[in-house]
Amino acid sequence: MISIVIRNKNEAKALENILSIITKVYSNDYAEIIVVDNFSSDNSVQIAEKYNCKVTYIKDFSYGKATNLGIETAKSNYVLLLSSHAIPIGKSFFKNTVQALDSNDKIAGIRYINTIENYNRALKNNFIVNEPIKNGLMTACALVNKKVWKQFKFDEKLIANEDKEWSQRVFDNGFQILDLNETFFYFIKRSTEANNKRYKIETVSEYILQKKTFPGLITILASFLKKIIYTNTKEYFKLLIHDVIFLKTKIQIFKELNKRH
Repeated sequence: MISIVIRNKNEAKALENILSIITKVYSNDYAEIIVVDNFSSDNSVQIAEKYNCKVTYIKDFSYGKATNLGIETAKSNYVLLLSSHAIPIGKSFFKNTVQALDSNDKIAGIRYINTIENYNRALKNNFIVNEPIKNGLMTACALVNKKVWKQFKFDEKLIANEDKEWSQRVFDNGFQILDLNETFFYFIKRSTEANNKRYKIETVSEYILQKKTFPGLITILASFLKKIIYTNTKEYFKLLIHDVIFLKTKIQIFKELNKRH
């Protein structure tokens, strides 16, 4: 069986949504649901308890620390990590996951197909991830083999991309990350401030992990000027042309419908 771990802070509405779906569609496919809560101030905990989830609290939050705590609490060897904004799709999602893991004891984790690019890459590589630092686990929806995790915990000091770093580390030690032919919906609406904050921490982590050099100030400023002067102007005229064509179409519809009266 599979234990489900959901990291949460003040996501009551999304949490209610995912728990209602999981408990209705997959009630026979998992052993337990664990909510790792970062001391939410909304009614997240009450919702978790309503769906008989096990709630464990984390104070000094990091993604790696919350993930480690959830896996450590889980009683199953296979642990599905979920965001409140990720919904597994298909009645065979859990069954096919267990079947894939039981057939290969070298699988450390599973990444689920979530884009056409991901699918094409998986087909090309026989559904084995061969660039884990780039295409490893996405803990919004990913499964971890707890036996492997006991040897290799998630890095609790990284501010982001702890899933990719873990994927690379287990890969370097002879384990595999599987691209499984199952999927999920991921939906979230962030504010501009939240998007910028996420971009910052993920980019910093990416450049550190991949040992890349970030562009210099001149390149950054040149890119900014190109966008506001050239790219944005180009996009404006594309939208203008689109709206003019759409206006013509509406006028044609108006005329066509009037003929029928």
